[in-house]
Amino acid sequence: MMRICLSLDPSRLLRWHLWLAEALAEVPGNQVFCAFAAGCRPLPLICRLLLDLERLVYGFRGNVATDPVEAALRSLPPCPADQVDVVIDLSGEDPLPAGRRVLTPLFNGVPGEIGVMAALTNDQDLQVDVHDTARPSQPWMARPASTDREVFAASLDSALSCAVMVILKVLREDAGSASSVHGPRTVVPSLGALPALTWATGAVASKAVRFLDNLARGGRAWGIGWRFDESASLLDKGEAVFRVLTAGTDSYLADPFPFRHRGQDFIFVEKYLYSKNRGCIAVVPVGRNGTAGAPQIVMEEPHHLSYPFVFQHNGQIWMIPESGAARNVSLYRAVEFPYRWTREACLIDGIEAYDTTLLRHEGGFWFFVSPRLWRSTSWDVLSLYRSESLTELWTPHAANPVLIDATLSRPAGAVLRYGGRTLRPVQDCAFGYGGAVTFCQIDALSECDFAQTPVGRIRSGPFGCHTYNRQSGLEVIDLFGHVRGLQEVTTSYGLIAPEAPDSRRSGADGMRRDMRRKPPVQKAHCRRENRAGRQRARIDE
Repeated sequence: MMRICLSLDPSRLLRWHLWLAEALAEVPGNQVFCAFAAGCRPLPLICRLLLDLERLVYGFRGNVATDPVEAALRSLPPCPADQVDVVIDLSGEDPLPAGRRVLTPLFNGVPGEIGVMAALTNDQDLQVDVHDTARPSQPWMARPASTDREVFAASLDSALSCAVMVILKVLREDAGSASSVHGPRTVVPSLGALPALTWATGAVASKAVRFLDNLARGGRAWGIGWRFDESASLLDKGEAVFRVLTAGTDSYLADPFPFRHRGQDFIFVEKYLYSKNRGCIAVVPVGRNGTAGAPQIVMEEPHHLSYPFVFQHNGQIWMIPESGAARNVSLYRAVEFPYRWTREACLIDGIEAYDTTLLRHEGGFWFFVSPRLWRSTSWDVLSLYRSESLTELWTPHAANPVLIDATLSRPAGAVLRYGGRTLRPVQDCAFGYGGAVTFCQIDALSECDFAQTPVGRIRSGPFGCHTYNRQSGLEVIDLFGHVRGLQEVTTSYGLIAPEAPDSRRSGADGMRRDMRRKPPVQKAHCRRENRAGRQRARIDE
């Protein structure tokens, strides 16, 4: 049994605190209490006004992280007079209730939600640190994504949802098993009314400029790039020219996956229909002479579909499209390839999972997937699932989520073999969705182990990119920007220089990493694993 007390500021009793209390209470054996600090540090009035204005302008509804939920939190039982097992300091005020262990979340070095706002004002990467008295020199770290850095409420939803995930993960981990963490703490000056107001004014102006730009130039949208080259990939050449294919003004194309069948090449894509406000799966036949047919819809559901992960297994052609809006991972089989598909099975149910990417490894199957929890983005979390066969029970990895990092979590295409290494394309969403694609070498993968090292990166000039795939000489990417009317785009691939051995860092939780621009090896382990003398896991093609 674990007794946990939340230390709360009575002037800031917010929904994300309730998310944390409810998630902690769901763990068998946990007892959750609350205590209220004597002092109050409410959000500055200008910040509350900005949040209220955003609700009005952007149409935000309830259930956001910063909603006041005073009655629900005050209904929690009061903290007992004797010592509890864990105190979670959400107030930043002393004295705290007596606890054997104290966890203190900081947002870019600042306690409380104001830290997220200060980071946005200073154009910094968002960072969540959880300081733990059980390991005072080794904070637990994560890097949340943000749907829109110009909107306080959206970034707060992301960062505060991430904080809940990190705290839950910390309490599951053995603090004594962590490896050392070096590097200076991030310190951010407090946010005053004037810079907040200046920032908000600039954000509104920026929104207006973008709106006018959309009207004048047709707006930014997603399109796909494709090229044929049997002899060399973009990773071999370092630079390549891709033909560009876009949809009409009623839709866009993204998430391309190539597939060759009986001598014909196809590109499966997400086709997002503006009229229905959701995506469906379409196929584009392409010829090696440079011709491309019109996208034809082959799969549509009442919910959003994207990321058409298509593959062959046991003589059948299968697809696992992203269906996070339906809160499941579903398997489809081609009845009449490529135009007719049937839903064959629900592989995982009850989770909002995005961009499920299958890997066959050492006789079993693995899913790489990005879940969305509370009001997080799904861009910054990586979880793993394993099964002995495609349609048997899928078991979550013991260290899930194995990674919380906006730069290196969400899948960006099928895992590939290149130069004797197994590479996982991932999305870099540090400054927004679809910024670039990074390739991570998978160093270890087992029921208790996962490790990856960033080794290379794709850039497409002024365009965003968040998918890369290659099969049978057909290489595809997607592009975000002013792509309508664009015929070709030059895309580059470059290596990420390795860090010096003494500066590479890893952590048992899979989240701790330094904030330098070159990311180090990342690892996740479950608590029962003996890491001494561990052999690197072999990865099958």
